[in-house]
Amino acid sequence: MRNSQMRRDPRTARLSARRFRRMASAAPVFVAAMAIVMTSACRDITRLQQSNPGQLGPEVFAPANADLIVNSARGDFECAFNEYVVASGLFVDELANAISFIASYDLDRRTITADSPYGTADCTFQQTPGVYTPLSVARASNDTAVAHLEGWTDEQVPDRSKLIGEASAYAGYSLVLLGESMCSAALNLGPELTPAQLFAEAQTRFDTAVAAATRASDAQTLNFALLGRARTELDLGNSAAAATDAALIPPGFEVDIDHDATATRRQNLVWVHTQLAQLSSVDTSIQNRYAASHDPRIAVTSTGALGSDGFTLVVFPNKDADATSPQAVAKYAEAQLIIAENDANTGQLSQAVSIINAVRTAGGWTDTFAPGTLTQATVMAGIVEERRRELFLEGHRLGDIRRLGLPISPAAGAPYVSGGSYTDQSCFPLPNVERINNPNIGG
Repeated sequence: MRNSQMRRDPRTARLSARRFRRMASAAPVFVAAMAIVMTSACRDITRLQQSNPGQLGPEVFAPANADLIVNSARGDFECAFNEYVVASGLFVDELANAISFIASYDLDRRTITADSPYGTADCTFQQTPGVYTPLSVARASNDTAVAHLEGWTDEQVPDRSKLIGEASAYAGYSLVLLGESMCSAALNLGPELTPAQLFAEAQTRFDTAVAAATRASDAQTLNFALLGRARTELDLGNSAAAATDAALIPPGFEVDIDHDATATRRQNLVWVHTQLAQLSSVDTSIQNRYAASHDPRIAVTSTGALGSDGFTLVVFPNKDADATSPQAVAKYAEAQLIIAENDANTGQLSQAVSIINAVRTAGGWTDTFAPGTLTQATVMAGIVEERRRELFLEGHRLGDIRRLGLPISPAAGAPYVSGGSYTDQSCFPLPNVERINNPNIGG
């Protein structure tokens, strides 16, 4: 069974039970007020439920509510990640638009502007998912949780170190996704930050998470933070440090976002897009890869129906086949491919090939990677392809394209099926709502 929270080998203990849902905390300047969405959920963290949410004022920030605060902040990240997977997938070559809607055309053909919905859409938006607002809210709510926890004592909050570790890790992942997707961003009305600066911010959160989880003897959060830090180090160009952290991740480790069949904001958004509403389809490049190799990780099924654009046959990914299909945020295979990338960078090509084939076997694909000429270029090409398949629709592809300078497809200038042409955009610009209203940036 796949779980909504951090998991290791099935023989190890799962993350302890916590109840939560959403806290929406002001992050970008257009989020006006801080609130926490509470829930009566009382099931184990592996089957989170949202029920009768209501907003509370600042008085909720009390030591007695520490668990609620952290669990709510985690809920903000889960919501943001769900939106991010679809938005980034449409922006690059994982999903393709299937409806007649100009904002969807712009996202798919990479002709977005700083006023496009990615900047202001929140977690209630399904047709045009948000990137900047949901991730900014998730980052802010988790940072806010940590700030309060650091002001309390262990006597007031017995599991304080554990909670600091969890919230810091989710703040780190929020920042990593901002860095991998945004051309620039701002935090707390601060100055405009580059992706490298966002990654540096993420690294500080992961450092805090690693230290706190170590104090708490919380192996699950520790592994989650270590893998997040490894991803950040890879983004910063330090594959050696990334591999060192990644090597500590145990087999079977995985962190999933669990979904709900009825709560709209918690339904698997890939399922909503490709099946329920048929707003998008798996990109033909992925469809062609599956047709040629039958790799179960990228398996697809056709609905047999055209989208409302009149051109796109809607095909859905089998891994997101229903409203409750989980989505992986971090997992052992990712850690192994980070190690393989460092091996390729340091000339340990045979070791990298062995990792690629081990990941393939574990994923159920029987084709062996055996390049005719063992060079750094051929092995890196194998790693890129393996990441594309193993991490399909898990929020990595846009970051990989930018980090590795991969050619974006279709190429700029290629005609778009619903009119116009693709451009060479490879990141989301800072939204105008931030640029105009942030006094430290301005127009």
